[in-house]
Amino acid sequence: MPFAQGIAMIRRAGFEVVSIGADPRHSGYDSPAGRKAIRKILGDHGLSIDSVHAPFPQGDHLFALDEPERLESVRQCEIALEAAAALDGKAVVIHLIQPYGIPQGEVRTRMVDQGRRSVGVLAETALRYGVRLAMENGQEAAYDQVLAEFLTEFCRSQVGLCYDSGHENVQGACFRLLERFGSRLVSLHIHDNRGTDTHTLPYEGSIDWDRFRGVLSRLQYRGNLLLEADIRNSQFKDPVVFLSQAMDRALRLVA
Repeated sequence: MPFAQGIAMIRRAGFEVVSIGADPRHSGYDSPAGRKAIRKILGDHGLSIDSVHAPFPQGDHLFALDEPERLESVRQCEIALEAAAALDGKAVVIHLIQPYGIPQGEVRTRMVDQGRRSVGVLAETALRYGVRLAMENGQEAAYDQVLAEFLTEFCRSQVGLCYDSGHENVQGACFRLLERFGSRLVSLHIHDNRGTDTHTLPYEGSIDWDRFRGVLSRLQYRGNLLLEADIRNSQFKDPVVFLSQAMDRALRLVA
């Protein structure tokens, strides 16, 4: 669906804030002209920006051992940081060590060192632009070990957590990371599943959303509740119905 059409439908469903997705070709956030067009579309509909997702997969090579590949990934993420600043967004969401399944050992250690260099550069760029870097949790425990290590290492004023409920549910549990690092929470990616990363609406999968409400209330989070749900695997295939259900279910989460 064209970006402008989707934005109009999102607004009619009652939403007030959006996040810009990880495909710059869809929104055009990677060019000055595209960002100008986004500002006009959002302004016409009275919407604001929560965050920008770093390009996928171009921005997912921050831990690459190949230096040109790593530097290009950093450059792609810096474009997202520039876009977030230009669009008055508060953060850019990045992924960490990819691909999954790298075993412990010399290669993984070197990759983590590369990732540490990349995140360090991006943290400084984020500070310069006046936005934050939000590191997203993953679908396996070894990935989240790197996340925990980096959250400990990097300054909270520059680097924080984007908590993804669906990713943690793939691991068979939810909200442990949110409870552990809630003080570092910058943004939320809320979606449901039944053990695979299907990005369905809340209450379409197996996540205990009553527990989520309790954890969130204890954190006294004052940011936006961002749904990262996808119509592809939802039972609601009509976009208007899907967005209406999204709003209803979001309201249940904050009731």
